[in-house]
Order: sequence, then C-alpha cells, then structure tokens
Amino acid sequence: MSTLPAPALEASAAPASVRFQGLWLFSPRADLSILVLPTLLMLASVWLASLTGEGSQGFAQSIGRWTSQYVFLNGTHVILTFLLVGTRRELLHTTPHQSRLLVGGASAVFALTFALLWYGDRYAPLLALLLGAGIHVLAAHHTLSQVKGLWALHGLRARAAGAPPLSESERTLQRQFVPVALTLMMLRSLALPVTSALGSRPMINIGQAEAGSLPHGLTWVLLAVWGVFAAKLLLALRGPPGQSGPRRVYLLAHVAVVAVYLVWPLWGAILSAGIHGLEYFFLTGRMLQPTPGETTTRLRGPRVWAAMLAVMAPIILVGVVNSPFVTLADGVTQGAATAFFLRQQPLWSLGVLATNAVVLAHYFADAFLYRFRIPRVREVTLPRLGLG
Repeated sequence: MSTLPAPALEASAAPASVRFQGLWLFSPRADLSILVLPTLLMLASVWLASLTGEGSQGFAQSIGRWTSQYVFLNGTHVILTFLLVGTRRELLHTTPHQSRLLVGGASAVFALTFALLWYGDRYAPLLALLLGAGIHVLAAHHTLSQVKGLWALHGLRARAAGAPPLSESERTLQRQFVPVALTLMMLRSLALPVTSALGSRPMINIGQAEAGSLPHGLTWVLLAVWGVFAAKLLLALRGPPGQSGPRRVYLLAHVAVVAVYLVWPLWGAILSAGIHGLEYFFLTGRMLQPTPGETTTRLRGPRVWAAMLAVMAPIILVGVVNSPFVTLADGVTQGAATAFFLRQQPLWSLGVLATNAVVLAHYFADAFLYRFRIPRVREVTLPRLGLG
C-alpha cells in the first residue's frame, strides 16, 4: 500500500508540461541535426575568420557561405520541387489549374528569369544588381515562409499525437512571423552597414548607400523589436501540460536565427541558408517516399535519396566550379584550375544563370504546391508527410 499522500500521487500522475515522444517532425536525430550542423558551420567560419583576422567579409565567410549552399543544399535543393511533382504526379492535380501553374507557370518564370539575368549580365550591370537584390528579398521570404509552414506541420503533428493544439495567440504570431521577420531582416541587409566601421556598406549593396546608409546603431532597434516578438511568442508557447517540445525547440531556434541575422547578417545568412537547405531536403525525402497505398512504385527507401542527389548533381558541379576552393587550387597549380574552367566558358556562366532561374521557378512552384488552406491540397499532401 502506498504511503504517498494524495496530492503527491496526483502530481506524479500529471502529464509533463512538455512532451517530446512521437512529436518530432522527421526524427529526433534529423530534427536536431538540421539545426545543429549549420550552427556548427557558422561557428567554425567565425572562428576561422577570427583566427586569420580577416573579419566577416573574407575567405572564411566565403567558405561558410559556399558550404551552406552546396553541402547543406540551400543552393541545390531547388531542383527537388520538380523531381517531386514529376514522380508523384497526383500533386499536379490537387486543384483544377494546378498542373498549369506548376508546369507552365514555373517554365515561364524560368525562361523570363534566365533571359533577364543573361541580358543584365551581358548588357546592363545595374539591372543585374537589381535582379540580385530582388532574388535576395524573395529568398528571404521563401525561407521564412518555409519556417512558417514547418511550424504549421509541427502543430499538425502534435494534434495527430493528441498533444494540445496551437493557442489562438500562437496562431496570431504565426501569421505575423513572416512579415515581421522579413521587414527587419531586409532593413538590416539592405539599409544598414554590415559593421560600424567607417565606410562599411550594407550586405546587399546595389548603390543605394552611396550617399550614406542608415546608422549601424539602428541594429539594436531592430533587435529590440524582434525581442518584443520573441517575448510574445514565449508567452504564447506557455500552455496546458503536454505541449510539443519539438515545436518549442524549432521555434526558439528560428527566433535565434533571426536574431543572429540582425546582429551579424553575413554569419546569420550562413546559418539560415544551411538550415533551410537541410529542411527542404528532408521534407522532400519524406514527400517522395511512397504512401502505404503505393505498393508498386519503385522509387522508395534508399532510391529516394539517391534520386535526389542525382538531380542535384549538375547544380553541385556548377557550385564546385564557382567555389572559393578554386582559388586554393590555383595557388598549388599556378592558376591552372581557373585557366581550365575559363577555356570552357561560357558553359559555367550559363550554368550559374540557369541555376538562378531554377531558384525563381522553385519559389513560384512552391507557392502553389503547399497551399494547405485548400482542402484537396491537404488531402493529397498531408498523407505523404505522415500526417493524413
């Protein structure tokens, strides 16, 4: 017979305030690796920059940026959208006009973007700069929208596992997340100098700061505004027992990512890009795996991961040619590496233009592919994510 008093018995039987079991989006290892590996990359890049004394705009930052793009797949995952809709064809028919939007619309975006980038690169340098700035804004919006989407998926995962749903205050902040974070991040990267050093320019400089940029001290104002949003989110995450621990980890991590970007935009860009690329890679891998009803499909298990790496290989190759490591190879080969690639021009330049055009087509296609507000999209897509 127990000797514990009744209140103690009730407390011991009460559910934990935060629950992790069965609530990870992919798996504990995958979910945490997506956050930890880019963080380690950023810290290693910062350490290398401090070791060499080159600051945040030197070779260490270039290595970190390249690694986030081509090892952590931020610059290569863009082609996976088209592998997904090409192999899981039901995703093309979730609405009456879905196939026309995803195939026709994305093709038109690719062609238009390629033409504009080619013309700007060849004849209009200012246009090329403006296009680069525009892609920067769209990339940030796309990245933040993915965070919002995975936030929603965490909520669906929690609901399916019997955990408490998102509170109304959390849903409100979820709707505000993209516009608030995007505004602050674009002010930081387009209007404020990277550092407080005399002559420092914004991270994305298309000439808008030639007459002088905003004071670097406004960084702390932006950070304070973000701090208010973060505080409201922390309060909103407090709820009844059994709240999703993985969702809290995910959201607090991305609150920190935005904060890092606001203070150190060049390093924050590495962190944000690395997380985004890995998230999309695992998300697409899950979507490509067959559902229980797809018993005859050959694309399953390890073949899914092999197929994704295969379709990304051309973009990875373009990335290798344009990597900072070519400079290192030149030092050993007396410039032979660069000379070799120059002999193959304009192949590699066209490869860069095509890659950037695929990026814009990917943004366009994703905007229509994951419209979870449409019932038929949810009906088809969520089972592929194990949430149906």
